[in-house]
Amino acid sequence: MKCLNTVVFYENRDEVKAYVKEAASLFSGLLDIIVVVNSDRDRQVPKLAEEWKAEGIAGVHVIDYGDNVGYLNALLKPVQSVDLGAYDYYILSNTDIHYDTKDFFQKLLSAEYAPDVGCIAPSVYASISDSYSNPHYLQRIPKEKLKRLIRIFRHPALAGFYLRLADWKAARVKSGKQPSCYVYSPHGCYMIFTREFIRRIRGYEYGVKMYSEESAVGELLRHNQMRCYYDDTISVIHQESSVTGKINQAKRFAAWRESLEYILKAFY
Repeated sequence: MKCLNTVVFYENRDEVKAYVKEAASLFSGLLDIIVVVNSDRDRQVPKLAEEWKAEGIAGVHVIDYGDNVGYLNALLKPVQSVDLGAYDYYILSNTDIHYDTKDFFQKLLSAEYAPDVGCIAPSVYASISDSYSNPHYLQRIPKEKLKRLIRIFRHPALAGFYLRLADWKAARVKSGKQPSCYVYSPHGCYMIFTREFIRRIRGYEYGVKMYSEESAVGELLRHNQMRCYYDDTISVIHQESSVTGKINQAKRFAAWRESLEYILKAFY
C-alpha cells in the first residue's frame, strides 16, 4: 500500500527542500513524491535532485514540462502516464505543510471509506491564524455568489478590501477542530484523491493555472457521483505561506477572476 504526493516547484527552493526531506524521512516506503517544476529561473531543481540522491532520499521524481502547467494540472498531467494500480491514494499538496504525527499515512492507508468517496480532506490546522481550515466548503457555492465574486475581482481595490475583510473575520472567529463529515470540497492546500476518482477523471485538464481548484474538485466529484469526506483522524499543519505572493496583486486578482469564470462556465 502506497501513496503518491505531487507538489509544485515555483521559485520556492527552501520550502520544497524542507517538505520533501520531512515527508521522505517520516514516511519512507509509504510515499513517493513528484515535484512538478512550474518556474525555476535559477535552475535550482537539478541541484536539489542531486542533494536528495546524495542523502539517500528515494522515491522523488522531478517532472519539468517546460511551462507553468498550474497547480491542479501538476497532479492531473503526471497521472495520465502513471500505473494507477501502483498507488492507493493520489495527493496534491502545498509545500508549506508539516505533519504533526508520524502515523499520518499508516492511518490513511488503514482507513475504510465508503465506495463512493473520491476525495479525503484531512484536518488542516493553520498555524499563523491559530485556527482550523477544514472542513472547507460544506455545500456547493450558489451560482449568484460566483457571479458576485467575479464582479468583485474585476476591481482590484474592491478585491483587496474583500480579501482583507475575509482575513479580519477569520482572525476574529477562530474555528475549532470539527468532527468528521461529508463536505462539498476539500481545502486546496492538501487534497487526497482515491484511485477510483483519479481513474474517472483521467484526461481532464483544469482550464486555468491557479485558484478555485477546490470548486473544480467538488464539481468533478458531483459529476462522477462521488463524495468528499472530511476525516478528522488525520491532520496536517498549514504554515500559510503563499507561493502566489510572488505574483503581483493585479495579476493575482485577474487570475482569481479567470478561475471563477471558468468554474461558472464549465460546471454551472
